[in-house]
Amino acid sequence: SHADSSKIKFSNGWIKQLPPVIQMRAAYMQISNPTPVPATISALQSDAFETVEMHETMMGDGMMKMVRLDSIVLAPNSLVELKPGSKHLMLISPKRALNIGDQITLNVTFSDKTTQTVQLEIRK
Repeated sequence: SHADSSKIKFSNGWIKQLPPVIQMRAAYMQISNPTPVPATISALQSDAFETVEMHETMMGDGMMKMVRLDSIVLAPNSLVELKPGSKHLMLISPKRALNIGDQITLNVTFSDKTTQTVQLEIRK
């Protein structure tokens, strides 16, 4: 069984501001699953970017590399932190200019096909 995704809490969501010529942005946040069953994030979408992918920075062959994830599993009664050097979101090809303080909408789809909308702020 899966957690009631409406009980999953997203907090402190932000995107690092970068020069407009850079076509990728990283997004970070905390995701809390206060329920006794796991939940799985299976897809992400934003109207401000062409593509949103889940990634994790890992050590492999003596080098740090980014690995694309198919999903992010939220264990029961857990907090998952998306942060630099760990799991994070890659936002690819902005569809418009992004300024510090702008709010970006992120649509999160869970494996049970339910969705939640999260706001991310552009920060320095």
